[in-house]
Amino acid sequence: MKKSPASVSMQCLVVIAASLICATAQTQQTTPTPPSAVAAEATVAPRSNIDMLAEIKKSGKLRVGVAEIVPWAMHDKDGNLIGFEIDVARKLARDLGVKAEFHPDEFRYLIPDLDAGRFDIIIAGFSIEAHRALLVNFSQPYNVTDVTIAASKKLGGDLKTIDDFNKKGVTIGVIEGTTAEDLAALAFPKAFLHTYTEDSELFTDLVAGKLTAAVADSPRLDILSKLYPDAVSVPTIAPLGTFPAAFAVRRGDMDFVNYLNSWIAARSADKWFDSRRIFWFKSTDWASNL
Repeated sequence: MKKSPASVSMQCLVVIAASLICATAQTQQTTPTPPSAVAAEATVAPRSNIDMLAEIKKSGKLRVGVAEIVPWAMHDKDGNLIGFEIDVARKLARDLGVKAEFHPDEFRYLIPDLDAGRFDIIIAGFSIEAHRALLVNFSQPYNVTDVTIAASKKLGGDLKTIDDFNKKGVTIGVIEGTTAEDLAALAFPKAFLHTYTEDSELFTDLVAGKLTAAVADSPRLDILSKLYPDAVSVPTIAPLGTFPAAFAVRRGDMDFVNYLNSWIAARSADKWFDSRRIFWFKSTDWASNL
């Protein structure tokens, strides 16, 4: 029987904490992607005339841009990438008859590096947003995620409502370039947003009481509050937003997008996505591999 997060043992939670708090340097069986020097979100990306499906089949591999965020993508104890998005990418590649090749990247560099041709597709819990749609072609959504807030008991233990957090003197940590950053800016315009490039640094500062609060996608903040109940609390505030996640590919090749949409429909119909969501988001059975 699958265990719900509320019934997870402390031993499992401690294992998960190693991935949430400690940044890993392991890169075995992955291909690191160097960050682009120029941000691509300033202008509309050029359209591609390349037949990506043909190129992928010809090369025998699907090059996937991923962001290392627990439990979407993370390293196991042997240095291999695992996670919900890793399963999705491998299943997509297998159905295409090719192998998945992973390119871990900072979230803010995913679009520039996709546009530069360093990989073929972004599979990283990437939310559909209007400004991103100027730069990439999105597939249909294949997942949805809540964005929530957690407070430091040291600095924000008495804050219970949106208005409580939306004040001068409140510092809220977010990962740069994510939907969480956008939603936090809308919900808390009077607070100071402290941006991070690594979620391990964000969670470390929250636990250490260096931030009033943090905004991130679920279920990570809930796990953190269970691990450190004396340091972190999750107020009973409705999610700041629920966003649809989709594949992102270079603009112009609608045949690739049409295939991805068909693949999503097929894997939704046979409940494959449901089984992966239950495993990665409703249980912690995967923690033993970390």
